[in-house]
Amino acid sequence: MEIHATRDVLDVRDASVASSTFDDVNLSNTRFHNVNLSAAVIEKVNLSNSKIEDANLSNTLLRNVNMSNVKIESALLAGMIVNGVSVKDLFEAYESANRAGEE
Repeated sequence: MEIHATRDVLDVRDASVASSTFDDVNLSNTRFHNVNLSAAVIEKVNLSNSKIEDANLSNTLLRNVNMSNVKIESALLAGMIVNGVSVKDLFEAYESANRAGEE
C-alpha cells in the first residue's frame, strides 16, 4: 500500500505495518499506543514537547540527541551510561558531594 502526498487522518488499529518506511512525514500530534517499535531505526526525528510513558528503551542507543530540558521520572536506570559515564556512578558522586557539603 502506498500513501503519497496526502493529508488524510489515519486510524490504524490491530494492524501490522512492519518493515515500512516513513520519510518526510508529518506525524505531529499523533498518538502511538501499544506500538512495537523494537529494532526500529529512528533518524532525524523531532520529538520536542512529546511525552513518552510506559516505554521499554532497554538496549537503545541515543546518539547526537538534543536532550536539553528533558525530564526523566520514575525510570529504571540500571546500566545506563551517559557520555561514557555510568549514571549509577554519577548519582553516587552527587550524593557523596551532598553529604560532604552537609558536614
